[in-house]
Amino acid sequence: MKRICLCLLTVSLGITAAFAQETPPQSPKAKRPHKQVSIKDDGVGHKLNFGFSFAPTLDWMFPSTTSANRDGIAVGMRYGANLNVNLTRRKHYYVSTGLFVENLGGKLKFVDNVVFPIPVGDYTVNTADVSRTYRANYLTIPVGITLKTGSLKNFFVVGNVGLYNSFRLKATNSDTYTFSNVQTNETEYWTRSATLSNEAALVKESAFAGLGVEYSITRLMRAGVTFNYVHSLTNYFKGRGNAQNNFTHEDQIAKLGYLEVVLNINFF
Repeated sequence: MKRICLCLLTVSLGITAAFAQETPPQSPKAKRPHKQVSIKDDGVGHKLNFGFSFAPTLDWMFPSTTSANRDGIAVGMRYGANLNVNLTRRKHYYVSTGLFVENLGGKLKFVDNVVFPIPVGDYTVNTADVSRTYRANYLTIPVGITLKTGSLKNFFVVGNVGLYNSFRLKATNSDTYTFSNVQTNETEYWTRSATLSNEAALVKESAFAGLGVEYSITRLMRAGVTFNYVHSLTNYFKGRGNAQNNFTHEDQIAKLGYLEVVLNINFF
């Protein structure tokens, strides 16, 4: 009997020791593993990607004749679709193009001969002060280079430079005239609402450059804002006597400059 009890006690102690070795107690101060942060954008892109953009603009003119001066800033806009060709496997270097519609303008003031309609015949006023607002719509094809940094907590710095190749669709002028009435010696003001104009050149070539930032919404979609400065390389007006000041008989010459705030969304 004593031998049986001794054997049972020995087996019981052995089982207890075995369980104690297999399941050691955990320290109450053991640290839990850190939660992994998901990365929205892995930096790998397709060969082609496209997007859409809208840009309000602030426009002004740089006149090159002594008879005209800048007369403030006009507000315009640009909108359309862009296409980017990825030059590498990563999302860093692109050749950018697209198709946009631009509505741009500018203001000039000058002295001109003006003909006002009256009930009987026309009344010509010499040396009237003219404040004219120019507006033109263009179909624009950009060609440029776009550079993008790596991810900075899902943000990306963007730089771009290139050319805007623009073709005029429509142009208008609107005027405000200030002159002295020869009969009453009083200052009078006349206004003329926007009318179609053939003074704007058919082609506008411009250079642009800018910086911006993008945010990765998903691995294949980014939204961003870019600030571009654009300066035309060609005359806003037609040459060879097609756009002249009637008082000085000078050809009108002016370049167009504008600041774009480009809001865009791109799909990779």
